[in-house]
Amino acid sequence: MGSELAMTRTVIVGAGAAGLTCAKQLRQLDETRAITVLDKDRDVPYERPPLSKALSGTGAVSGGTEELKGAGIDVVFGTALGANVRDRLLHTSGGDLSYDELVLAPGSRPHRPAWVSDEVHALHSLQDSRRLRQAVAAASSAVVVGGGFVGAELAASLVSAGVQTTFVFREDALFRNRLGEAASDLLNRLHTDAGVTLIPNGTVADVHAGQPAHIHLTDGTTLRADLVVAGIGSHPDTAWLSDSGLLADDATIRTDACLHTSASGVMAAGDSVSWIGFDGSVMRSAHWTTARSHGRHIAVDLAAGTRTPFLEPPYFWSMQHGSLLQGIGHVDPQISDIEVTAGSGPKPGLLARYLVDGELVGAVAINHPQGFMAARADVEQHAASTPIR
Repeated sequence: MGSELAMTRTVIVGAGAAGLTCAKQLRQLDETRAITVLDKDRDVPYERPPLSKALSGTGAVSGGTEELKGAGIDVVFGTALGANVRDRLLHTSGGDLSYDELVLAPGSRPHRPAWVSDEVHALHSLQDSRRLRQAVAAASSAVVVGGGFVGAELAASLVSAGVQTTFVFREDALFRNRLGEAASDLLNRLHTDAGVTLIPNGTVADVHAGQPAHIHLTDGTTLRADLVVAGIGSHPDTAWLSDSGLLADDATIRTDACLHTSASGVMAAGDSVSWIGFDGSVMRSAHWTTARSHGRHIAVDLAAGTRTPFLEPPYFWSMQHGSLLQGIGHVDPQISDIEVTAGSGPKPGLLARYLVDGELVGAVAINHPQGFMAARADVEQHAASTPIR
């Protein structure tokens, strides 16, 4: 009984990429501690590669309650309602959970404008993915709303499936505000060459359900389509932490460079987190690759009883129209020194290198794997050798 009383209790909120990676890695490193995962999803816990890849069949899921139970990890289905960080209690819809260590990985919720209804598809859960795949099979035309990676991958998947696709987004050009002019211009060309109709500076005013649906834009344009998909971004699922003192002004969970919050024994991982990055800037990443890296880092620290900085530069990738987009580190079009090199392969490509004070802090490549490999190594070396300011 004494060993049971002394057993460390780790509670993980969220069963997405960050939460599940943390739980599995922690169990591999520590066979004795009690690990509990709180999952709000109606499906069994699963790791989610971007569900926008599901239309091409690459969105396979892994995980599951039996696998976690077999590893000695408890799964509790329910919703987090609040955290008493002083008394180390997590309030949930199923009752309170006491903890010694709390890992917050709640993920995000999709934005839902007033025009989003049951007839408009979103893509945030496994259930959403199943429903969309069924709808695509019966559709000949589609309108995708939202200019991020989810929207772009959906548009690419739909047009490759033979669906006439229109892509509506608010920016002047796809990804210009995220990646810069050169990468944006090439990605826009890839979409138009593949047959996607792009409508930049587009804002939806209303959607009238039907066959076809009528999509009314604020400039008076009316689009008609069998299928309407909203890929318009998300926000941190952190409202339940509003009284905890752990949130930044943008509703993300603010941590230090080690992914620790201001509360003792509370860490955070995934796309609801903003942390001090390798170059001293505040970073946030909505990509599952970083979520998994966060989860692994926290698990290693918890198992070893250490507190080390997370120095891994954020990495992301996206496949659109058979072209591979990759990014690493601090990618910001506001950086004044951006070097762009054209690709030399059979497909249109480029490598953009983002430099600050002569140091390479980030890179983006499209169909330029060798150039990206070298740039990634340089960014990672710089990150590992740069003291966090």
